[in-house]
Amino acid sequence: MDAQDIQYIIKAMNSSAPGKLITLCSDFGTGDGYAAAMKGVIRSVAPEVLLEDLTHEVSPGDIRAGAWVLRTAVPFFPRGTVHVVVVDPGVGTARNALVLQADSQYLIGPDNGVFSWIIREAKEVRAWKLSDDSWHPAQSSHTFHGRDLFAHAAALMVQEGELNRVCGEEVSPRCDAWSQSFAVTATAKGEVVHVDRFGNVVTNLFVPEFEDVLPGKVSVPGRKLCFDELNRTYGDVEEGKALLLVGSHGFLEIAIRQGSAAEAFSLQVGDQVCVEGS
Repeated sequence: MDAQDIQYIIKAMNSSAPGKLITLCSDFGTGDGYAAAMKGVIRSVAPEVLLEDLTHEVSPGDIRAGAWVLRTAVPFFPRGTVHVVVVDPGVGTARNALVLQADSQYLIGPDNGVFSWIIREAKEVRAWKLSDDSWHPAQSSHTFHGRDLFAHAAALMVQEGELNRVCGEEVSPRCDAWSQSFAVTATAKGEVVHVDRFGNVVTNLFVPEFEDVLPGKVSVPGRKLCFDELNRTYGDVEEGKALLLVGSHGFLEIAIRQGSAAEAFSLQVGDQVCVEGS
């Protein structure tokens, strides 16, 4: 990143218009040319754009995992950043193709629930169907909207610096129930919402302001797993031991130091997690 790029980011932090920074999030992996093709379309329309990859390693078709990536990464980008999201198992079907404005960020992708966490936690949200002008003029594949629609629309927004260039009808975007969070109380019930690459198990039980006192015991029904205290960090326990802590995302997290809690306790997304008063 050169001095010009740094100056742009500083300027963008004080603006809510679409800037020239685009991120890409997909389930394409890097073994094929799909992610590169999107970058090629973007560069062709907006050659001076800044491009960043959030990830291309979302599990294929895993909308919930893609939504979690957006929740944990998007809020930390400068105002006006445009995020292209392609986790789209229903590509070519009747689901809408959207441009979403969430506070000062913009997201382009399928209306299939992948924006649920962002919608749930943003203070202000508006969404529009992508207009017919958003399509790449030379291509209109039914199976690669990431290249022919989403990437092209993002490039148009960035190149022309305005949202209206790609906006059609305003709509209400889909927001799935699994994106809810619950404050940790003595009678709270939540569920596993994410398992990261280390095998750490993230719940949707939210701990306000990273408090370090539990109101009761945390357990997983059907598992011999129960915690009555919070640890501050992974290094607070011996290697191989399980612990409960508040992750960087503010949610209760079950982990094993230098191990996978998901594998050790057979935990997966959707499993129930309960807090019960002592």
